[in-house]
Amino acid sequence: MPKHPEANEANSLEPTIGEQFRYEEFKRGLEKMDDVKELREIATLLAKQALLLQPASIRYLAKEAAQNLTSASGRDWSSVASEMREHLLDQSEESAE
Repeated sequence: MPKHPEANEANSLEPTIGEQFRYEEFKRGLEKMDDVKELREIATLLAKQALLLQPASIRYLAKEAAQNLTSASGRDWSSVASEMREHLLDQSEESAE
C-alpha cells in the first residue's frame, strides 16, 4: 500500500500537519464571517458529515476490511469475526485473572 505523504506511521490516528493546517485555515475563515445564515449552513454541513457520513463510511470500510480478510478462506466474514471476538474476549479474561 502506498504511504501517505503526510501521515506518520507510528500513529495513524493522529492528524497530519496538513490536516491541522487546513483546520486552522477553516477557523480563521469562520472568524472573518459576519453572516449568521452562512454560519448555520456550514454548521449543518459539518454536522451531516460528522453524524451521518463518517459513521456510515467507517461501517462500510470495516465491513470491506472484514470481507477482504476472510475472502481467501471463502468463509462468511461474520462467522470469522465472531470467532475472533470470542478469542479476544477469552484472552482478556485470562489476562485479568
